[in-house]
This record gives sequence, structure tokens and C-alpha cells, in this order.
Amino acid sequence: MEKTVKDVVAALVYQNWRFLVARRKTNDSFGGFWEFPGGTVEAGESKEAALKREMKEELDVDVDVGRQVYSIKAETPNARLIIYLFECKILRGSPRAIECSHVSWERLGDLKNINFIPGDKKIVEWLEDKYGEH
Repeated sequence: MEKTVKDVVAALVYQNWRFLVARRKTNDSFGGFWEFPGGTVEAGESKEAALKREMKEELDVDVDVGRQVYSIKAETPNARLIIYLFECKILRGSPRAIECSHVSWERLGDLKNINFIPGDKKIVEWLEDKYGEH
């Protein structure tokens, strides 16, 4: 059976070298794992619009979506994913867990100790290579 291919967007939000991460609800796929906030791009939706929508739905924040800084391919049991990482800046609101179980601001050096979903582990590796320890 052929796996579906999905475009997924993720937000790279950071302040003072602390990165915004969210923990998935236990009843979600990869429940209890951490991720960079975001979600699936819907049909007819731009990646930027999808990320704005997901950030509002999941964390109740309005964001300015900046440039795409990274992309990675990942697989789940049911789908092939292409994850697009965008720099984002919070314009309004303070992140709160609405469609996730917890949100946290983590230092770059601490990200490697967090149990991320598989695709987002690759993002952490990329961040460490790009920015090193801060």
C-alpha cells in the first residue's frame, strides 16, 4: 500500500536562545513526544497560512511567518512527510497549551535531552550544527 505524502510546517520560535516546543497530547499519534509547533498543510493552503492557522489553533498566538530555514523528509507508519521549518515571531499572545499537553521554552543545549518525534529530532541536530552551544 502506497503511503500518502503530506506537507507539514513547523515553527522555529526563539527568544534569548530559548526555543518554543510543545508536547503532544497522549491520545495523539506520537502521544507524549515533543515537537516544534505546527501541523499539516491543508489542500489549497499555503505553507505560511497553514503555520499561522496551526499556531493560533494549538497555542493561541498570532505569528509572523518569516523565511523557511530548513526542510526534512520523515516517515510515519501511515505517511511520508516533508517538514518545512520556518522562523516565526510571536506578534500577539503568550503560548498556551490548547491542542497540546504542555508548552515550554528550552535552551538549545537542552533540546537533545527531550523526547522529540522522529522528524523533529533531525531539526534539533540541524540546530545544533547551525548554532552550536548557546
